[in-house]
Amino acid sequence: MKKSSLSRFGVLAFGLVTTLSLSLTSFPGPDPGAGQTPAKPLQYEVSVVLKLVNVHVMDKKGNPVRDLTREDFVVTDNGQPVTLTDFERHALEARAPAVEPEGAPEAVAEASRPEAVPVRPASRKFFLFFDFAYNNVRGVLKAQKAALHFLDTVVQPEDEVAVLTYATIGGLAFHEYLTTDHAQVRKVVEAIGHKDIAGRATQIEDQYWRLVQETGGPFALNLRAAAEANRQESKSMAQKYMLKLTELARALRLVQGEKHFILFSTGIPNSLIYGYTPDNARYRSDVAPAAGDHVLRRQNEAMYQEFSAAGCSFYAFDTREYAKDTSLFTYDEQTFEMGSRGMTVAIDPTSIFKDDKATGLNSLKRFTDITGGKYYSNIAMYEKNLDQVQAATGAYYVLGYAINERWDGRFHEVKVEVKRKGCEVRSQAGYFNPKPFGEYTDFEKQIHLFDLALNERAFSRIPDNVPMVALASAAEGVARLAVLARIPREVTAKLTGKRIELVTIFIDEKGDISKVIREEADPASLRGRDTTFAAGLTLKPGDYSCRLVIRDMDTGLSAVASAKATIGKTVAAGLQLGTPLLLEARTGCSFVSARARKGQEAFPWAEIYPYDSSLYTPLLTDAPAAGADLTVIIPCAAPSAVLEAYAGAGGEQPDVALSAFLVDAASGGQVPVSIAKAGTSRKGPLEILTLELPVAGLAPGTYYLHFYAQDRATKSLGHAFATLVIAPR
Repeated sequence: MKKSSLSRFGVLAFGLVTTLSLSLTSFPGPDPGAGQTPAKPLQYEVSVVLKLVNVHVMDKKGNPVRDLTREDFVVTDNGQPVTLTDFERHALEARAPAVEPEGAPEAVAEASRPEAVPVRPASRKFFLFFDFAYNNVRGVLKAQKAALHFLDTVVQPEDEVAVLTYATIGGLAFHEYLTTDHAQVRKVVEAIGHKDIAGRATQIEDQYWRLVQETGGPFALNLRAAAEANRQESKSMAQKYMLKLTELARALRLVQGEKHFILFSTGIPNSLIYGYTPDNARYRSDVAPAAGDHVLRRQNEAMYQEFSAAGCSFYAFDTREYAKDTSLFTYDEQTFEMGSRGMTVAIDPTSIFKDDKATGLNSLKRFTDITGGKYYSNIAMYEKNLDQVQAATGAYYVLGYAINERWDGRFHEVKVEVKRKGCEVRSQAGYFNPKPFGEYTDFEKQIHLFDLALNERAFSRIPDNVPMVALASAAEGVARLAVLARIPREVTAKLTGKRIELVTIFIDEKGDISKVIREEADPASLRGRDTTFAAGLTLKPGDYSCRLVIRDMDTGLSAVASAKATIGKTVAAGLQLGTPLLLEARTGCSFVSARARKGQEAFPWAEIYPYDSSLYTPLLTDAPAAGADLTVIIPCAAPSAVLEAYAGAGGEQPDVALSAFLVDAASGGQVPVSIAKAGTSRKGPLEILTLELPVAGLAPGTYYLHFYAQDRATKSLGHAFATLVIAPR
């Protein structure tokens, strides 16, 4: 993928692992943190929560069984029967007809059942996983076509899709986290090509076994020694692969619900893990069978079990059936001697007819068998096979029961059975109790951050609202974007740890991460107080989505804020107004601003939006106090042509006149409003306009506040707007 088009996950990972020291600037205000007592040690009490388990039920023909009731299921948790308190049917169709399994009694109409349960639309989580380490160019390109077909025919609007890859050199990378923005996912998949393959590990194993079967001689012995060294490297590569995917599986415990992996791979060669004796070497005394590697075997099985316990099902598409790739080695493979058997045969190292005991087929099948998915042997038949994936994932049941949740991280084995005969049940093997956030690995903390930042359905959030606005301004060709968020005292009171993390993410109109700003702070000075957090930087013109994650690094409790903004292009003529900042007279709110890091330019708050934070508080998405007047700050930039015109006329500055009106968001009607200029100041190329805006008497509702500016001499025009909410009295 193009380096210039950074992925969401990759950029976030970079921003997270980069070590950044605390750097906060306090604006004037009351002394923070006076009289604060030290935070109490963390305590995790037992609580009763609802445990949800997704269950797929198929008949003998592989068709989903859709007409089961709550009474048809028997569930045990760690061997103990549980009472189901919640029961839901999910299907792609709103009212899908039941598919009668073989030998079952005649289906009963849904409306006549004693317990009529509505069929809910299926909402699924898919992970498109491109394995570059165990693959080849043609296989990956075919996988790309299959993935695009998957997006066109399988994915439903409410489905969330992620894209991740694994390469020998680059390791594991998410190119898109779970999102319903399927157009963005498609762009990511389309960018995948043969250049993403780095290190075809399977060919090392192929070469090794060809050389093992060579006849003797010093030259062959030297080749075997080199191949054995390569094979040890291949084992090391396989071990890194297993450990990294195991780490991913453990982190995915944090993502609620069932996760479906669409894996495109040839699989780890079975001979590396479990050993192998070539069929054509059984009659030779000079070829010793390989016994396998007990360390790899143990780690491989642990990887399968971790994915199963995390609620992940794998649908593996074997790409080697389509591959007719040349060997990694420059070696004449047209003929070779079979030793004592005296045979000469033609050999193709990537032939689909070679001994499957040496290929990755068994690895892929183990993956699918243990996680409850399915193995597909021919990538060229992806259309038919994806139809089966659609059927297998598109109809399922959700069973719920109460558990005593303990924060000990222990595993619970869950078994689900169906009383009706002829049914095959697939469900996750169990679940892990949550564990304290301080015990998370770095990768688990990354997944937690990505889920908070990019997934609207993420959990572990503080439910209190955190209002935030985005402010755009431009002058002399420099475009800036900033965010202001007010973290209410209800949120800061819950941040009981020793430090908090504030991560601001700027996502451009293509869905790519443009910038990440990360801060750490001691919450003791902010605890129990309203706090305004500010962060800004220089960006290119365009549309942006801004996200702020406030996270307690000891407990994991988190709050999220969002805002959208547009940075307009610099105009050649006319005035350019920045986003209006609304203020109300209110004291007691702390103000902290993220300062610039090395190589970054600080956002000049004091120059663009100057105000006394000890007297005023930004009015963001909430309503002002009843009867209060508002103060508005608008930065105004005149283009160089206008400034030059004034300079030629004797050095005078532009004389800007302002007007304003409100538009009722509900009715679209225009509401007149009076404004008064309270003052102006010049900060370099910017003229900062301060206005007084009376709002007393406005009816409750949401309004769009439009400002129009005109330079009296040149008649240059400018426009900006903000949103104003008036609460019911």
